[in-house]
Amino acid sequence: MTRTRINDDILNRLKGTFLEVPGTTLTVDEAARLCGLGVPESGALLDRLKESGFLIARPDGSFVRAG
Repeated sequence: MTRTRINDDILNRLKGTFLEVPGTTLTVDEAARLCGLGVPESGALLDRLKESGFLIARPDGSFVRAG
């Protein structure tokens, strides 16, 4: 499996978490534990979801679903 495919699978898992549980908030550290990744990788994936308009970054550093 390619690195891109793995990242897409993890990205979809993160999206699913926010979709399945309304009101979910995750910090980068929490997302790292949830996905079994390092903090930098998790931060990059959360940033991708933010850039796509799916998530909003809160002032406290947590991420929530947009809308």
